[in-house]
Amino acid sequence: MDPDLNKNTEENTIETMMVQLLFKNKPKSPTTEQLRKALEKYLGDLGEVPYVEPSAESTGDMFMLPVSKYKVVFKDKPDGVPVMAAFLSSETDSGINVDDMKRRQFWDVPNGNDIINECKNTILVHTMLGRALPYMQQAEILLAQVGAAIDCFPDCIGIYAPQSGKLITPELFNVLKDASLSERFISLYVNARFFNITDTNEMIVDTLGFDVFGGTDVQVHFKNLSPSHVVAYAYNVASYQFENGFPIESGETIDSMDANGNMQMTPQWTVQYEDSIVEPLRTVLDICYGEYAGGNREEVTSASASRGV
Repeated sequence: MDPDLNKNTEENTIETMMVQLLFKNKPKSPTTEQLRKALEKYLGDLGEVPYVEPSAESTGDMFMLPVSKYKVVFKDKPDGVPVMAAFLSSETDSGINVDDMKRRQFWDVPNGNDIINECKNTILVHTMLGRALPYMQQAEILLAQVGAAIDCFPDCIGIYAPQSGKLITPELFNVLKDASLSERFISLYVNARFFNITDTNEMIVDTLGFDVFGGTDVQVHFKNLSPSHVVAYAYNVASYQFENGFPIESGETIDSMDANGNMQMTPQWTVQYEDSIVEPLRTVLDICYGEYAGGNREEVTSASASRGV
């Protein structure tokens, strides 16, 4: 498997990345100019802002701002069309629906269910035409939009990524504002989930979020290790994949982890691409945890170069 995730083709993108800002009450809306200035703090000059109908401006139901730095080329538009940063408010007192499975995976926010239950209004943040951009550019724009939205809507109580089930607070988002792109995006969007397998001592940790742009999430089926150590390891591998264009191939080996959660060069653990064990069904990078591996595994005989992650 050798994905080219920087090609602007439909085959390499699946969905539009989006997050929801959560509020206890209908938030006071900024003006278009205020939101524009906030977004320019992160992305630079946005170019000419299109006309906004007075009804939309007065209610703050929707904002659409061009991001001239990022353009998508069409056959009839060879000079490119700027992507649009979109902010869409929900109806008053509409709340948010989150299923039980996702509610059990709020690891970053201990009071996650309280935040979801208290939420009465949301603002959907996404980028129109963004699917055609390389995934790192998609991530950069989304992070900028969320930063600008938090600046303009200070009453936000949570940031939720419905496609991955990741929930964080504005405080957690702002703590990482100077971190790397991969660290900030993973913190915002990629959720490491944990599952016990019934009637066994085996467990599963997987990440969810990369599949939205055609990337591959990480999966570990294991036993006799601390789940928190495995989660940290999975995030480490996910960050390496994101930063380097998802270079790891089936049959390769990567650095392992000892019983205390420390990365080590030996032994090396074999990886392969396969269908995910837990829904949603998708291709994942499965890591065979050697003596800690769960389930019945076939030997991979086509191992090639090893990688340090």
